[in-house]
Amino acid sequence: MHSEFYTAAQNDFVLVSLDFPQGEEAKAAVPNPQRNDELMAKYGVQGFPTVMIVSATGEAYGQTGYKDLDPVDYLADVATIRDTGKKALVAVRELEAEFADAEDKVAVAVRAAGELSKMEAGSPAIAGYADIVRQGIALTQEPAVKIDLLRAAVMATGATEDDIKLIADWDPKNEHGLMVMVVISKMNSLGSIEDLPVFVDLAEKLHATGNVTADEDSRSIYITCAFFCAQYLDDEANAKVWAQRATDLGGLDERMQEVVDGILEEAVEVEPDF
Repeated sequence: MHSEFYTAAQNDFVLVSLDFPQGEEAKAAVPNPQRNDELMAKYGVQGFPTVMIVSATGEAYGQTGYKDLDPVDYLADVATIRDTGKKALVAVRELEAEFADAEDKVAVAVRAAGELSKMEAGSPAIAGYADIVRQGIALTQEPAVKIDLLRAAVMATGATEDDIKLIADWDPKNEHGLMVMVVISKMNSLGSIEDLPVFVDLAEKLHATGNVTADEDSRSIYITCAFFCAQYLDDEANAKVWAQRATDLGGLDERMQEVVDGILEEAVEVEPDF
């Protein structure tokens, strides 16, 4: 480790390194793999390397990763993330207290939803604001407000199982675009081959609405279903169905077209990089 970073960092931080091996032999040597999974889920780790800045009690102030900075500037960036995260968490606590005391809790939830839309990914305040928003959903009888709040929460944190059930009731025909958000959320959280059939089933329900816009999200869903069916689910027939659906949507970029052509021509060696 670079001494210019390591020596200075120890003045303000306790440095902890956690290993998440990918090879099967290395994975077998991990003493507590369940703990690794818990930490990934808790801190929303999507890739490596991930650098988390947390309090002594494990409360996340924010996260970062590799940046093309010299050691001094990188440490300064980490300190900024810490300080910004502390302020964000203070704001969350204040809003939680306001929500608890408010007569019009829905109004506070609507304000929280507005703040969510402006937050950068990885902000430590997201979970707290989203929780307030979801509580507000249960307190209003206005369908439009319910949908706006749910959209804000799902966009910020992805769809929970409860969100998916609500969306199935409130937006069964994808008229508000909520079902697309559910499928994208599921696609972004895929962790193993065992998750793929659930994702493809959700995508099938989305397609069945007949209300799918030819946009980037929909194209990505269709192409991904086609590839997964061909490459991992051993379902050539459905792979071709999804590939044709993607073709019918139109607007495919060169890489997407390559994947579609490969599947329709029964050559699925290429992997999508989207």
